[in-house]
Amino acid sequence: MEKYIDLARELGAVHARLISPEEIFFDRRVLLKCRWGCEYHCNREPGKCGLRDLSPEQGEQAVRGYRHILLVHSHDRTELSRMTLEIERRAFLDGLYLAFTVRACHLCRKCRVEEGRPCLMPEKLRPCEAAFGIDVYRTVRHQGLPVNVLQSKEDTPDRYGFVLVD
Repeated sequence: MEKYIDLARELGAVHARLISPEEIFFDRRVLLKCRWGCEYHCNREPGKCGLRDLSPEQGEQAVRGYRHILLVHSHDRTELSRMTLEIERRAFLDGLYLAFTVRACHLCRKCRVEEGRPCLMPEKLRPCEAAFGIDVYRTVRHQGLPVNVLQSKEDTPDRYGFVLVD
């Protein structure tokens, strides 16, 4: 699994850490923010967040079914999306065929789905953490990594993605 930590760093991750499913915190309140506070949730054709009618219980059960989770940190959401999908791809090619990214899509600088047009890369859509009820703030803080609510546009964002590997 160390090779995926190294790969994340080679791809530009600020931090990459292997954690267990037990170190992921789930909270039903995150679903409130997902379903009523997210700008992408209402636009589900197929939806930028990649939500495909998977219940939060099914999402949590799926995450808990993996042995390893690579937590990847970046300051750039587009680069983070590219990194996590590349790590997923490499793990798949290494024979870990159930590797899967949980991270909101930010691959395109201007999203066509937001404009009501078809996605250019629907095969790369993945569900975001909030759709599964993952409390990213608590999970990340438990690891001693930085994450704060941005107070202004000048603040440096801390973005996180999860690559599930078995």
